[in-house]
Amino acid sequence: MTSISSVAQRQDFVRGYLLVLISAICFGLQPFFAYFAYNDGASPIGLLLARFTLAACVLLLWLKAKGIALPRPRIFMQSSLIGVGYAGAALGYYSASHSTSISLAVILMFSFPAFVTLYSILVLRESATRTHIVSMLLAITGVVLATGINLEGDLQGILWALFAALSYGSAIIYGSHTAKPENPIASSWVILLAGVITFSCASLFQGATLPQSSEGWIAALGLAIFATIAPIATFISGSPLIGASSASTLSTLEPVVAILIAVSLIGEELSVMTIVGGVFVLIAAILLTRSGTR
Repeated sequence: MTSISSVAQRQDFVRGYLLVLISAICFGLQPFFAYFAYNDGASPIGLLLARFTLAACVLLLWLKAKGIALPRPRIFMQSSLIGVGYAGAALGYYSASHSTSISLAVILMFSFPAFVTLYSILVLRESATRTHIVSMLLAITGVVLATGINLEGDLQGILWALFAALSYGSAIIYGSHTAKPENPIASSWVILLAGVITFSCASLFQGATLPQSSEGWIAALGLAIFATIAPIATFISGSPLIGASSASTLSTLEPVVAILIAVSLIGEELSVMTIVGGVFVLIAAILLTRSGTR
């Protein structure tokens, strides 16, 4: 009986690991679509509003076609809170990237695993194994090396990036330990709806410029489907199976994917430090898998 339970736990961890891995890769596709939308005149808030609105509409149509009911009031409220966290992270990250160096924005944004792990250990009483801590440190070090260290930027951009890290970390903690979705896809729609409301409110204060042509809207649609619906659904399905600390550490693969896209799309040079950083992150992911499946 114990053996069967152990096998089931390993299978759940592997499934959760793969789902969060897919989520990280899909989220890493954002620079690809954003590149074309920005060239079409969209502003950060305008692009985010278009992204979440299109994603919410597409997903709602899919739910209706499949006859999937929306979450009950309690799950609806929990998913809405996660959505506000995701929206805050996106708003902070996109705003920081436009007011300070991208390297600094990425480094500060992806400092969230340290926050999540510390909170999980001190408050949620998760076990702090040596392998887990080492993998977290390797992942954070890898992100710093892969993105490069360019600390030129204004205070506003730094605060936006820190706000993004805090928002993302809070959403991960809450989603992994409090909100247990009955249907991840239905909960994803609520998350997107909360994002639409959040960005609509933000546009009232900062304004929003939407894409100006069909090319920009196609990019926004791609961002909505492949870098929004897919990663949110896979993450909220996988993170409860591996825990908040593991999910946040594995999510550091996202900036590596984003950097590779930036290199191939924009023609940025791939430095030795970027390659070393990517290796660090991959080693961290492998250590995390080995520790979770034993």
